[in-house]
Amino acid sequence: MNKTYEQVLDGTYESRVLPFLWQKGESKEVIKEYLYKMKESNIHEVCIESRPHPAFCKDLWWEDLSFIIDLCKQLDMKVWLLDDSHFPTGYANGWIKEHYPEHRKTVLIHRMFDIVGPQTSASIYLKNPFDDSEVFYGALIIQNDHVQELTYQLRDDQIFFDVEAGHARICMLYTSRKSGYQDDYINMVDRASCEVLIKAVYEPHYEHFKEEFGKTILGFFSDEPGFMNEKGVNADSLIGKETMALPWSKELEDRWKQAMKEEHLCALASLWMDSEDAGRNRHQYMDIATRLYQECFDEQLGTWCRNHGVMHIGHVIEDKDSHARLGVGAGHYFRALAAQDMAGVDIVINQVLPGMDEGYHSYGRGAWDMEFFHYALAKLGSSLAHIDPLKKGRCMAEVFGAFGWHEGLKEMKWIADLFLVSGINYFVPHAFSQASFPDVDCPPHFYAQGHNPQFRYFSSLMRYLQQMGTLFSDGMPHPSAAVLYHAEGEWSGKFMPMQKVAKELTRHQIDFDFICADVFIDHKRYPMKLDEKGLCINGIYYQCFILPYNEYIGEATMQFLQDAKRYDFPVFILEEAPSHLYDRSDPITLPTFPILSLDQLSKTLHEQGLFDHQTSSYEPWLRYYHYTKGNEEYHMFVNVHPKQTIETSIPGLKGKRIDVYTKESYAFEEDLLLGPYGSCIIVENEGGETPYTFGTTYLRIDGAWKLSYASAQAYPQFHDTKTLHKLVDLSTIYPSTCGTFRYEIDFDCPMDIEQALLHIEEGYETIQVWLDDIDLGYRITPVYQYEIDRLTQGKHHLSIEVTNTLDKEIHDMFSLSEPSEPSGLFGPVEIRKRS
Repeated sequence: MNKTYEQVLDGTYESRVLPFLWQKGESKEVIKEYLYKMKESNIHEVCIESRPHPAFCKDLWWEDLSFIIDLCKQLDMKVWLLDDSHFPTGYANGWIKEHYPEHRKTVLIHRMFDIVGPQTSASIYLKNPFDDSEVFYGALIIQNDHVQELTYQLRDDQIFFDVEAGHARICMLYTSRKSGYQDDYINMVDRASCEVLIKAVYEPHYEHFKEEFGKTILGFFSDEPGFMNEKGVNADSLIGKETMALPWSKELEDRWKQAMKEEHLCALASLWMDSEDAGRNRHQYMDIATRLYQECFDEQLGTWCRNHGVMHIGHVIEDKDSHARLGVGAGHYFRALAAQDMAGVDIVINQVLPGMDEGYHSYGRGAWDMEFFHYALAKLGSSLAHIDPLKKGRCMAEVFGAFGWHEGLKEMKWIADLFLVSGINYFVPHAFSQASFPDVDCPPHFYAQGHNPQFRYFSSLMRYLQQMGTLFSDGMPHPSAAVLYHAEGEWSGKFMPMQKVAKELTRHQIDFDFICADVFIDHKRYPMKLDEKGLCINGIYYQCFILPYNEYIGEATMQFLQDAKRYDFPVFILEEAPSHLYDRSDPITLPTFPILSLDQLSKTLHEQGLFDHQTSSYEPWLRYYHYTKGNEEYHMFVNVHPKQTIETSIPGLKGKRIDVYTKESYAFEEDLLLGPYGSCIIVENEGGETPYTFGTTYLRIDGAWKLSYASAQAYPQFHDTKTLHKLVDLSTIYPSTCGTFRYEIDFDCPMDIEQALLHIEEGYETIQVWLDDIDLGYRITPVYQYEIDRLTQGKHHLSIEVTNTLDKEIHDMFSLSEPSEPSGLFGPVEIRKRS
């Protein structure tokens, strides 16, 4: 029987791709065309998204969805449903506004009044002429750094009070239905409010298609739900922000009162203002809010889905550390996705770019922290997939969306490899838009009604994702380190962002998982044990635990550290030891562990043998992932740099090197050579043929090239023929032109060459080659190299087709902050001999 990787290479693989198919009310003919194009593209599942559909959950929607489901059954395709009339999830198809206004989102706000005492019978008017939803909640007085409840008399719409001598601040507390953002959305900390989404969207779909649930319909996708207590993806949506409205509900109020006892009202002030107890109080609030988010929203949806035979998947906004914050975030990544059947993340708007893995990148409306997206985002998702049994190792990534038309298959393949090597094994490509071309809604779009010239190669990328996702599913990863997730530390006080640790480990090929502090508390959700063998979470053994600097940690984490010392389990604290507990006022009691600077970490792990494989040279652009499937050991390596070649060795690693995309395989013995954008899998202890090589130059092909052009819709009919004596950027010859350029030339080979290589050094960007009318294949990323079994002496005809990207022709909003690459061949074009 063939081994798994052999079966996958032979074309037997499972479905791991479910692209968005946007519904905006297009005709049945257009829907049919797109579903057929998707099926032709090695796609077997589709996620239907209203973007928005003009009649979501009304007659036309049910008619269109019925048509889609029937056609998918004919095509042997499965269906997922995005769970609202438009993203982000939480609008509940307008039912909050129309039917359940009593369940609108509620926030707790405050206003400060300064007063100089002594003052008798001061008064404050309670009504807000700009917000008739405000309800007075309570009043505090802050004087001489002391907070206490204000003693007042209520008459009509005013409170009257006395103030002692000196400056005082009156903190007035109100609940409001207006946060200034998504005010008609559900309240994520209110069970009854979250249930409206089920009534508005989930139940109607079940009523119409119950016989397809668990068969053709696989599940629902929640897209970017969050607290929505503040507008915008902000880098400062932190608890403690003085101007922030806070999520609120009767459930949250009750738990806050239970936790804070008689101090429940006074303690609210520290949620906006610094105080001695602010760290613990802020943690207490965030702990309550995020657990309610988990229970009211995520667990309610997940339980409903599983009770109806389908799955619950999706992702929250992770940008700008929103995964651990309020605002558009969900406060705690692991809790927010606790009841989903897959972990999930997304990458959009040029948040990763080849060669730009640190610093900040402007995207037109701000700047992205590239360190987070390159080093932490995907690992956040795969870590949850690894440690939570419900996920069964599954992690979905929404990819490719809203990068702009400059993003071609070359960058898509690079993104795919970056996420695969980080443990992602399911993909939601974003997106197939059925709207008229060009649709301004977050391009690129994969088919684009036949206008995308690279679409004929798109199926190969989808096939690659299916194959790689299959190889990296239903097995076991091998992370060396467990790194503490930073949410609780950030809520409470000073902390080290987890991406700092992720960058240091990743650049030294030391794999890791992020683990949240709940692992030390909830062993039912996260099966965890610590014994003589080490730390085991959900069957995965870690070689060490890394505690990035946190001013505050929890009692359960402290207990784990004490147990780790007893079992002599390696623990490394970065920069400084914690000094406080966030869930108790007792002094912290920590055993002695090594305290390292961040730049000492990888060196120390190498010295102590706490790693899987180590390269012979420092390779910061090399990414590594080790995965066991059955009795096969896969080692994935990716060169994430767009210009530099990696040449190093991995002592002790031998086997078969496979490029799953090209299906090329060679023997591998320690020496690793990866060109820009290069990736491979080493199947340990498997045999192979001649080792891979770039070869040595034998003949450079120069001369007059015959050049012609075909648009995406005209292809393969070429026209506009020219003669080109030098390889140059074709944007200067064909300005504002997108499509395929054919280069043709005759050349003489002075001798017979066995196992020759045709090597193209540089091209933009998808390249397909014919030699003497024999198709040698195509490449969507470098290295643009093609094997020739035998090149005979004499004259030969070479034809090279180069396809560029639509940004040359269509200037979208993302082109305002992203440069375009050139078009065409830059060469040199060479015949090489294997060395």
